[in-house]
Amino acid sequence: MKDRPDRTARLQLIESMFAGHSWQAAVAQSQLKISRSTAYRLIQLARNEEKAASAFLDDRHGHSYKITKPVQMWLVEICTKDPQIPSSQLQVELKTTFGTEVSIGHINRIRAQYGVTKPGRGRVRISAKKRLNGKLHWSK
Repeated sequence: MKDRPDRTARLQLIESMFAGHSWQAAVAQSQLKISRSTAYRLIQLARNEEKAASAFLDDRHGHSYKITKPVQMWLVEICTKDPQIPSSQLQVELKTTFGTEVSIGHINRIRAQYGVTKPGRGRVRISAKKRLNGKLHWSK
C-alpha cells in the first residue's frame, strides 16, 4: 500500500471512533477537516473488508501515483513507436501489463505532458482564402 499523507490521520480517526469517541472528538484529534457524514462513511467502509482499502484512498482510479516513472517511460515508448494508438487500448494494456486501472483522461494528460499525443484526424489545414471572380476559394 502507498503511504498517503492523510492515511495515518484517517486511521487515527477510525480507531478513535471505534473506541467510542464522538465524531467531533475523533476529527479534532486526527486534525482532518471532514464533515460528520464523511467520518461515518469512513467508518462504514472500514467495517467492510472488501471496501476497507478505499477508506485509505489506496486504489483510487486515475491518480498520478499509479503512473510511476517506469510506467510513464513504457507509455512514452509505446506512444513514440505508434502515435496513432488509442488511449482506450493503452488503458487495457496498462491493466494487463501493470495491473493498474487508469482513466483515459489521465492517460491523455500523461501523453500531452511528454508530447506524444495522438495526432488529429484528417482535416486539412487551410492557409489562406482567395477571391477569384468575386467568389471565395480556399487554398491549401
